[in-house]
Amino acid sequence: MKLISLIVKLLLLAVFIVLAAFNTKLVGFSYLPGSEINLPLIVLLLIFFIVGAVFGVFSMFGRLLSLRHENNRLRNEVRKNARIAQEGLQTPVPVDAEQPVPAAAPVKE
Repeated sequence: MKLISLIVKLLLLAVFIVLAAFNTKLVGFSYLPGSEINLPLIVLLLIFFIVGAVFGVFSMFGRLLSLRHENNRLRNEVRKNARIAQEGLQTPVPVDAEQPVPAAAPVKE
């Protein structure tokens, strides 16, 4: 499976390198009215990919923080329950404590 994954990654890398090699034509990009910059198409695509990835990370940042908070809360709850269970198992029973007497079973005649 790792070999197939490596082959797919190498094929994708080769496709991207070929695209980069053939997309070197200068294109105009107007970032403000009356302002234009000429860059190779592959550079513009790379810039917009990076900007999109950054916005994607920032959009998920709030959810990531809430999931970390919930994860820490649940871990603390598990530790607390494990500690309570451990203390319950280790509590010695006093010698003079009365043992519950089981109810006598009815006698069938």
